[in-house]
Amino acid sequence: MNKTLLITLFLFIGQFLSAANYYCSTEAGGLQAHIAGKSGTITDLSLSGTIDARDFTFINDSLSHLTSLDLTSCTITAFESREVYIGNQTRYEANSIPSNTFFGFQELTTVRLPRNTEKIGEGAFAGAPKLTTIEWGSSLREIGDFAFSDCTSLNTPLPQTLERIGEYSFKQCNAYTEIDLSSSTLASIGKRAFLNCEALTSISLPTSLQSLGDRCFSGCTALSHISLPQNLREMGEGCFSYCTALTKADIKDCPWDILPPYTFDHCSSLTSVQIPETITKIGEGAFYYCTSLLDCTLSESVQAIEDYAFAGCNKIVALSFLPEGLEKIGRWPFYGMLQLYSAKIPSTVTYIGEHAFDSCMRLAFVFAYPEIPPLLGEEVFLNVNQAYCTLGVPDDSFSLYKEAEQWKEFDIQNLSDKEEIESDFLKAHFEEKTLIVQSEKAMQRIALYTIDGRMAYQTQIETTEVAIDTQAYPEKIFIISVQMQSGEYCHLKLGRTN
Repeated sequence: MNKTLLITLFLFIGQFLSAANYYCSTEAGGLQAHIAGKSGTITDLSLSGTIDARDFTFINDSLSHLTSLDLTSCTITAFESREVYIGNQTRYEANSIPSNTFFGFQELTTVRLPRNTEKIGEGAFAGAPKLTTIEWGSSLREIGDFAFSDCTSLNTPLPQTLERIGEYSFKQCNAYTEIDLSSSTLASIGKRAFLNCEALTSISLPTSLQSLGDRCFSGCTALSHISLPQNLREMGEGCFSYCTALTKADIKDCPWDILPPYTFDHCSSLTSVQIPETITKIGEGAFYYCTSLLDCTLSESVQAIEDYAFAGCNKIVALSFLPEGLEKIGRWPFYGMLQLYSAKIPSTVTYIGEHAFDSCMRLAFVFAYPEIPPLLGEEVFLNVNQAYCTLGVPDDSFSLYKEAEQWKEFDIQNLSDKEEIESDFLKAHFEEKTLIVQSEKAMQRIALYTIDGRMAYQTQIETTEVAIDTQAYPEKIFIISVQMQSGEYCHLKLGRTN
């Protein structure tokens, strides 16, 4: 290789090495002139001085291969022009990262924002899969819609200066395991902001939070617990839908009138929840297919349960939490409760929608307290063996239920009936306040309910005799439900004398 070629090669390599890490001080609109022909080789860029939308446009057009950007010593100035620059705007605010500036930057890993940055525009860093670290500065108030959507490696803690987080802003940011905004002044989080953040296990929200958008945390499949602040005024649909690891939700202090539709849709690990006392309506599909749900606490302010509200909650055994004051039960709300043995219908209910108890195939006891049989939609009890299901009704309403469509298909008895009933092989009697259950065949599961449908006792054990202490219950009428080892079921109604 001749000397001239070697010199040329070394000069080229030297230029490349020096350009890979580039620093300059610039004035607004002057970045392109500073970098000139070096932009193709710059991977790490540090700037000081002032910059505006013209400089961000140049970065977007010519420096999409950046791996690191340091703007700590910069100030973003306002800019207005008749020409359209980045983000299809003509006016750009000071201290704001323009929309789409770093959209799709495939190699970007680290960004240090100007210290006085107040806003990050829509889609500013969306689709930057290697971005792991952001230094936010000390003044950031707002993160725009889609700002970090699909930044799958980002795991920098969010700043406590935030006041607003936009829609889809952190969608599928799968590196986040914890979000702590407890000390912030955050007021709102937009719809689907943390959609499908599948590694997120913990969220701490501030008392200043007032609104959550639709499906805000939907699909956060590692989230195990959520506590919502008492100042939260608005929450959209499906905020925690498909949070399949969620076991506990503390929402009892939220001042809502309606539990939004599909709030806990497919939260398959949720076992119990206490609803705010101010709630008057359980929204459509609020607990749709919460397949681990065992119990729910509803206050007497609840007047309506909407369509599909508890559909697919197939571990609920006793539907005893429906409160007095409830007037309307919608369509399909209890569909597919495969373990449901007893259900209480409060005296205030006037209407039950179509297919309400469809496929509750183990339903054995319904306690209907309305004096006038509630109006029923079509096929309310489809796939329920009504002839073998006891319907307890008020004594003075016996004939009304006997004549009412769909109701008359039940084995109707008076609620005051205190007779002991014995099967061929199962016997039960009280000794003082202890219930003795004896069987000629092996029993596998034993459950005891009060007359209003509350579970008083449950056990799963192979036995032919069991003693149950009932002294904690003032009620004197009980239902015993027994599953035999063979799989067949037997249900007895009996009364205690003292």
